[in-house]
Amino acid sequence: MNLQVCMPYEKCPFKCDMCIANGRSRYANAYETEKEQYLATLKKAVDSGLYDDYIITGDSEPTLNSHWVKDVLNVLQGQNTELQTRNYNLKGFNLKHLRTLNYSITDSKGYLKSWKFRKIDNNNRLVILLTKDFDFLTSKNFDNMGYNQITFKVLQETADLKTNEWIKENAMTNFDNIYQIIERYNGSETSIRIDTNCQDSHGRYEVFRSDGQFYENWETEKPIER
Repeated sequence: MNLQVCMPYEKCPFKCDMCIANGRSRYANAYETEKEQYLATLKKAVDSGLYDDYIITGDSEPTLNSHWVKDVLNVLQGQNTELQTRNYNLKGFNLKHLRTLNYSITDSKGYLKSWKFRKIDNNNRLVILLTKDFDFLTSKNFDNMGYNQITFKVLQETADLKTNEWIKENAMTNFDNIYQIIERYNGSETSIRIDTNCQDSHGRYEVFRSDGQFYENWETEKPIER
């Protein structure tokens, strides 16, 4: 099981129309008000051995709060840690302790630029959110852009009706080409998969929210009692 470490809310500059964070509740910022206790709670979770992996993520772009990311990375040193980002200002970060650097892209422009995104010595993953903008991809023209992990992610409905309407109009609906791409890379050094239900939480993850408490998944609003 992994622990999704959620950054304190900040207004996101990307404003992705399909973002699954649209419509979610906002939580108190314990990192700002009780920083030492917040980090100590995270450290206690690490020491418990309950989690195999740690995902630095958020309802917004994590790297908007550089101090938070650096403090969290310090707590997670030596763990299987992944940073999820839209490639926002990574130049000032020491990423040597990351196991996986995960870039999310939402359109063909981001795909064509992704070859020059900063890479680390371990796992570099490209997550492609399957909008109709990627209908042009085929097994013949797809390139892994130097990534050793690729995830094609099917768009998921959110708690926001406007977002869901956008998804209905713009989500990829025919995945035949995607499965052909996966077949092409089968047995290669590049691991490629399709994620059809990233919100399926059963036994997969828990969330450490900005209020310094743990939740069963992204949808539950009542913290876990331990």
